[in-house]
Amino acid sequence: MDRALRPVTELPLGDEALKRLEARVDIVHEGPERLRVKMPVLGLPALDTDHLCRLLRAILGVSSVRINPDAISVIVTHDGTQAARTRVLDRLANLRRETLKFRRIESDDGPNILHLAGRAALLAARPFLPPLLGNVLCAATIAPRVLKGAQSVATAGVTVELLDALAVGIGALRGQFGMALTTDTMMSTGEYLEETTMRHSGALLHELLMPNPETAWIDSEGGAVEVPFEQVRKGDLVIVQTGGLVPVDGVVHSGSAEINQASITGESVPVGKHPGDSVIAGSVVQSGQVKIEAQQVGDETTTALVASLIQQALDERSETERLAEKHADRQVYMTLGLGLATLLLTRDLRRLSSVFLVDYACPIKLSAPVAVRATMSEAVSRGVLIKGGPSIEKLAEADTFVFDKTGTLTHGTLSVTDVVSLEPKAWPEERLLALAASVEEHSHHPVANAIVRESKVRGTAHVSHGDVTFEVGLGLRADVAGDSFLIGSRHFLQTVEAIDFDPHTETAERLVQEGKMLLYMAYGGKPIGLVGLRDELREDACKTMERLHRAGIKRLVMLTGDRKTRAETFGRTLGFDEVHAELRPEDKSRILTELQAKGAKVAFVGDGINDAPALAAANVGFSMPQGADLAQASADIILLDDRIGAVADAREAADQAMRIISTNTTAALGINTGLFIAASTGHLSPVAAALLHNGSTIALLVHALLRAGLPQPRSAQNRLLP
Repeated sequence: MDRALRPVTELPLGDEALKRLEARVDIVHEGPERLRVKMPVLGLPALDTDHLCRLLRAILGVSSVRINPDAISVIVTHDGTQAARTRVLDRLANLRRETLKFRRIESDDGPNILHLAGRAALLAARPFLPPLLGNVLCAATIAPRVLKGAQSVATAGVTVELLDALAVGIGALRGQFGMALTTDTMMSTGEYLEETTMRHSGALLHELLMPNPETAWIDSEGGAVEVPFEQVRKGDLVIVQTGGLVPVDGVVHSGSAEINQASITGESVPVGKHPGDSVIAGSVVQSGQVKIEAQQVGDETTTALVASLIQQALDERSETERLAEKHADRQVYMTLGLGLATLLLTRDLRRLSSVFLVDYACPIKLSAPVAVRATMSEAVSRGVLIKGGPSIEKLAEADTFVFDKTGTLTHGTLSVTDVVSLEPKAWPEERLLALAASVEEHSHHPVANAIVRESKVRGTAHVSHGDVTFEVGLGLRADVAGDSFLIGSRHFLQTVEAIDFDPHTETAERLVQEGKMLLYMAYGGKPIGLVGLRDELREDACKTMERLHRAGIKRLVMLTGDRKTRAETFGRTLGFDEVHAELRPEDKSRILTELQAKGAKVAFVGDGINDAPALAAANVGFSMPQGADLAQASADIILLDDRIGAVADAREAADQAMRIISTNTTAALGINTGLFIAASTGHLSPVAAALLHNGSTIALLVHALLRAGLPQPRSAQNRLLP
């Protein structure tokens, strides 16, 4: 159905009348977690109840909303708290003209429930009508289908519509108007249910989307000011209090709060946010108050971009869907040929009508898009955004998975694992760490941050020192108590500064074999210690590699800039088939191209700006949730949940979708072949043929929805909230 929204100002309703409608909110029934309210505003003509439903579900604490325009009532299920109840009633009482949206129905060529009701009423009344009148009404009712079939031949060639027109038209020509009307009613019922199922499969994704907040509070010279959401600008200080929806991507300027980010990251536990921490639009402030410096607003926010990608994904059609449609169109010719053969052999128009009602095309054509959309929806509910049917298809075909190490297999944050003193008496471990941290705190390098962080955890004291000199790409130098302290790479200390670490090679190699990177320390020209650091492996990394192997992946490949020894140790731990180490950014896409030249279908998982070329070169690309904008734009699949296991989730979902399509296609051919045999041999009347064909088609569509795995209902906090 093609609908267009129009503003409320186009409705033939005066301002005063609308205000009176807005003000009425009557509680009809109330339970501990359920509220039923009657509101005359719900009876406004062409009210977009879907939009209003999403608006109410955005309220903190609300789990479900059901609107019945005919009864002018809305039923809201919430968490049972008084705060949630108050928020719901306040929102309902404050619904205003600018809050509402309305539909204008341009055209509707598809079936609807009123058409079905009219046909059913005519079938019931026909035995009591004069024969001539009954036949005329039947002919008038089936005429649109016959005309549509004739029109399709003129405009689109031989299509399913022609078969439908012939099936009911032949019955009418034989004078069996009652049978023709019954057949038409069965077909209309099937079409209605099929269209409803198709729309539901697409609506599953829309259910995950919520509207932007209507207004936002910003800090100005005169105090807090409420402004329309569209007027928030970059640099504004946005104030969000308990229960409020964060309207922008930004950084906490002041204040602190517990923020629920489940809608974006999948984290079920609220996260404490303090000055300097980043926050994402769509998250909800559970407690506290923060001022957020807006960095991305409106359509530039993370969740708005995700919403845009979901909308684009709905419009993307895979090659499987296109092939299914072509195959379905070819089946129309086969049905016509079978019908002609039946007529020549039997001279029976009744059998011909039954044969034309056995349509191979519908179940084949509809199963693929239903399976694809249901799979996309279920994937989003598990933290995976798949950019359309083509990405599902390519993911199912991939036989080689290539992972960038840092930020994908690991968290991307270094931590200190070992502090080794080479002079234990003079430099015990705690003193060594205190000295390293006191010097490294002047650097903002990730290695320096890890050392300073470890020092704070252990509570070591600050060590006084002179000026710190940065040796770019090598390390740091500082004067400590009249002697020179050095910390950095082995190359810096041994090759450049001529400090001999060879007696400690065995200790250093042991740490490297464990997959750790090393910092070397010297004081007064002598070695005094080593610091081992490691980017911590994601908890589910090993299990994810096992799942991918079970899913049929032939080769797992890891790419990293780490030293070869450390990288190979890491790769063995995870069970990788190949490890490429000491790489430059441009090497990644080259390796992918070489794998593809050998016939591999490559999926690449990365997150940085330098991963964008590899993501574009891969057959299918994954971007981690914290990935750079360029990486996410280049990727086919974006992980919304910060866990590597989502990669295996996506592959398993893609495999399931392709199995559903294959199973449904095979079942459709088998079922309809059986129906054709029964119809052509005279064992199936036109009415029975319509009922069994449409029933089997609907069953296959429902099978596709259920097998894809419908997402579980999620509360407002657990949705994507653009």
